[in-house]
Amino acid sequence: PAWAELRAGAEMCVRMDDLVARARYAAAVAGFRPEMLPAPSPLVVVHGRHPLLLAAGETVIPFDLTLDSSERTLVVSGPNTGGKTVLLKSVGLLGAMAQSGIIPPVGAGSQLPVFTRFFADIGDHQSLAANLSTFSAHLAALRNILSEADPATLVLLDEIGSGTDPTEGAALAAAALLSLTRRGTTTLATTHLGALKTLPERDPGIVNASLQFDAETIRPTYRFEKGVPGRSYGLAIARRLGIDPDVLAEAEADVPRAARTLDALLADAERRTRALEASEASLAMRDVESEARAARLAAE
Repeated sequence: PAWAELRAGAEMCVRMDDLVARARYAAAVAGFRPEMLPAPSPLVVVHGRHPLLLAAGETVIPFDLTLDSSERTLVVSGPNTGGKTVLLKSVGLLGAMAQSGIIPPVGAGSQLPVFTRFFADIGDHQSLAANLSTFSAHLAALRNILSEADPATLVLLDEIGSGTDPTEGAALAAAALLSLTRRGTTTLATTHLGALKTLPERDPGIVNASLQFDAETIRPTYRFEKGVPGRSYGLAIARRLGIDPDVLAEAEADVPRAARTLDALLADAERRTRALEASEASLAMRDVESEARAARLAAE
């Protein structure tokens, strides 16, 4: 009986220590308890942040992401180092933490489906021992995902369709994303393939997204934007890094007309967005000044 009492007391202390640790973590990351809903259901992340970047003391740009009940697949495009992979990892980690009873670094109003399966194909899985190339490894992972994914599954696919001929890779990636969308699987995928940016035209359950990039400084801002595909900025970055102008001119001439047109439209949309944001900021400042002026007049 004495040993049983000691064991019960020790277990109680462990449970209490566990709860205190969870509470301290939630307070440290300013986390809010998300509403947990049975999958499939809307995915709403408010003020989400990558938990490991927070733990490392990095400056983290929060993101707001919403996939409603009719949206199943998010295709995130844009340049390298823009934060696409970090976004995928963040969503996966936030969901896993919440389902483990840990309040994740999200804001009030977040809603997370309870997934029964998590699949992630992120990074280079090349293996000499297993006789796998990068592309073969991605195909093996994709085969497993397509054989098991259902409406209660979260799938994260980084650089889908890469590692082979871009035309065939894009065709395979498009077919896989359409299949996952039709079966109701919640899927987040990143890509550099321009052909995948037109998938929302084929299935309304697929939506584009990007992480904003400052075209003037050629630096990422890490700000998430839903509904707009991202530009690759490959040639712009090459120009910024001093690649020979003749080489760049020939490269630009070889870019298909449709791709150039799409890039020009996206660039124009970015300029309009920046102009609108600047206008809104100016109006907000004027409102503040007007309120301050009114307060002074009222005091006088």
